[in-house]
Amino acid sequence: MSHRPVLESQQSVPASSAGRSAAGSWTLGAGRALSLHPAASGVLAIACGRAWVTVQGPGAGCPGTGVDHVLRAGDELAIAPGQHVVLEAWSPPGRADAMAFRWDVPPASLPATCVTRTAACDWECGVVQPLRDLLRALGLGGRAVGSAALDVAGAGGRLAAGAVRFALYRIAAPLHRRPV
Repeated sequence: MSHRPVLESQQSVPASSAGRSAAGSWTLGAGRALSLHPAASGVLAIACGRAWVTVQGPGAGCPGTGVDHVLRAGDELAIAPGQHVVLEAWSPPGRADAMAFRWDVPPASLPATCVTRTAACDWECGVVQPLRDLLRALGLGGRAVGSAALDVAGAGGRLAAGAVRFALYRIAAPLHRRPV
């Protein structure tokens, strides 16, 4: 009994627009996205074109965030069960190229983490993504400090206005009570 992936039932686009280009591969047109929730380990292999792939779930990175990959023809990415994968054809500006991909189930003798990693993927995962997260955190921290400084300045202004009002009432009250 051969294991057949369940990709066709998980497509977010009509089967006519995501039809197969060759046996064992699917075509995804420009401007279309495909969402996968695999029940078993598999390898996403790009047959032609480029794909923007976002992986979320266990083992994808920080909880609640997705890890983005740009895959080219010949690149492969291991996907674990329980992960959510969104892939989209990614073509240069001004072009609308389709992308073809395969979903392969690894043999039982290979571990699910056995993938072909490129230097660009290592750079993206090891340097670019943490730097992007750091810059985002610094931006949010700077915004929080700025907001706190504005709140302190506003409170200081209200305090100064209250002190002036108090002083005026203290000076003006005795002047009102004086007999003429």
